[in-house]
Amino acid sequence: MEIVLGLFLVAAAATIGGVAARSFKFPVLIGYIISGIIFGAILPPSVKNISYFAEIGTILLLFSIGIELSLDRLYKFWKVAVIGGLIQILLVTFVSYLLLNLFGFNSATSIILSLGFSVSSTAVLVTILGEKGEMNTIHGGIMFSWALVQDLAVIPIMIFLPILGAFGGGGIVGLVAISLFKALLLVLGAVVLGKLVVPYVIHFVASANSRELLLLVSVAIALGTALIASFFGISPALGAFLAGVVISESQEHHAIFAETRPLRDLFVALFFVTLGFLVSPQVLLSHFFEIVMLAVLVIVLKALVVFIISAFFGFKGKTGVANAFGLAQVGEFAFVIFSTALGLKLISASDTSLGISVTLLTLIIAPLLFDKVVPFWRKVRDITSKWPALGKFFSSGEKRGDNAGIGFSDHIIICGYGRVGKWVGRALSTFDIPFVVVEYNQNVVNELTEGGISVLYGDPTEPEVLEAVGIRQAKAVILAIPDRVAQETLITYVQTVAPNVKIISRAHEDKDWEKLKTLRVDKIVQPEFEAAIEIVRSVLISKGKDRDEISEAVKSLRVSHSK
Repeated sequence: MEIVLGLFLVAAAATIGGVAARSFKFPVLIGYIISGIIFGAILPPSVKNISYFAEIGTILLLFSIGIELSLDRLYKFWKVAVIGGLIQILLVTFVSYLLLNLFGFNSATSIILSLGFSVSSTAVLVTILGEKGEMNTIHGGIMFSWALVQDLAVIPIMIFLPILGAFGGGGIVGLVAISLFKALLLVLGAVVLGKLVVPYVIHFVASANSRELLLLVSVAIALGTALIASFFGISPALGAFLAGVVISESQEHHAIFAETRPLRDLFVALFFVTLGFLVSPQVLLSHFFEIVMLAVLVIVLKALVVFIISAFFGFKGKTGVANAFGLAQVGEFAFVIFSTALGLKLISASDTSLGISVTLLTLIIAPLLFDKVVPFWRKVRDITSKWPALGKFFSSGEKRGDNAGIGFSDHIIICGYGRVGKWVGRALSTFDIPFVVVEYNQNVVNELTEGGISVLYGDPTEPEVLEAVGIRQAKAVILAIPDRVAQETLITYVQTVAPNVKIISRAHEDKDWEKLKTLRVDKIVQPEFEAAIEIVRSVLISKGKDRDEISEAVKSLRVSHSK
């Protein structure tokens, strides 16, 4: 019954911690770990001994990350992501190693902690970018690709850990050769099975049209590959990650991810709560200043390295700052590295606790830090503008497309050319109404330039960008971007410098509608509401209602919605 009791308490702790974290708009994994720290201090050791469930959580976590891996997306920014990402890992690891030595850690512990600190959280990054609607921006694409490279870099790191344990003993060269040979066999085996066997097995099972069978075969593949990896002396979680990468190329990978996600989330919660068990409150209290100092140093170091590398590849200004702030935190793979090293007896329990604490603190700071990208960039840009040599690294970076002949007046400015802005632009083109697009997605800018459409690359919330597209001479500005904060910034500026310019804004949610009303926007359009209106209209027509009745019903809905 101790196992059942342990699972119950861990599930309860995860629920409490997760709800609390979401209430403060933090990732749930932070709540899991903090609840694990609290419950771990009061629960007896026998109840906390459910590490095998946590190991399953690690396996399923890496399996799902492998499934989500997008090599196509990685290809778009491969230079800065692959070359820059690998350089960043090496630089951060090296400098962190030196700093940790200064703090008095031994060489093995310094190496392990440095490797863990060098990677960032893909999960937290995707969450932040998704919430802000910046996944398809230049900095969003770079950061996501960069994080994917870090995920892939965990493969050699996990292979390196057992080798590290051999230092001080004999036969280190032979062990390195054997470990690399085993890893090569595992990767080659995964590739061969992924091309010749796995797709057919998955397709055969999927043809049975059974969600349960698809879930079972997916879990079997993940656990089976983990078992084979363990047999080769390689981390089981790494084997599951390779299995996920193989499945990511199959047609059914979206369905597999959807089916395995609930099971993964359950065991991952167990994993992060049990990680919290490893954090000693005594270590937190006795090393509090050291933990805070290390977290700050890691964030500053990673941000500085990422910014310099981004600038070297030509991504300066706001994009470079966003990259730096977004990748400054330490990721969930650090937990895997620390726990694996602890299992190999390469690092002490107290140092593991310290490493997890530093990682946790950076994850708590991450969302708050990313909110300061624009204010920080503007402040530094204004300061460095006095020194051209420095100022060029923080310039706004707005860039006109080849067809951006922006010299007319009474034109329309479309901010954002996504699903909404695209249709607005097509309609304006049909009636030969002059317009210019402001877009922060370089791929869209390139497409519009090739299509002969006036476009300017840049952030529409920046005064320089709005002035470049002639905001003071415009007839109207259309806000097709979903980010409410960006909308408010843009609206405030336009109302200040060009009060006669009509503002038409998209509202993403009901709360956005209310906020836009208080800002006195000329016209507010909520796509979801307009879709509902058209559905109602179609239903009433199918029921034989006359035009007047339909118009009255639609009018009533609009009046109700505007209140």
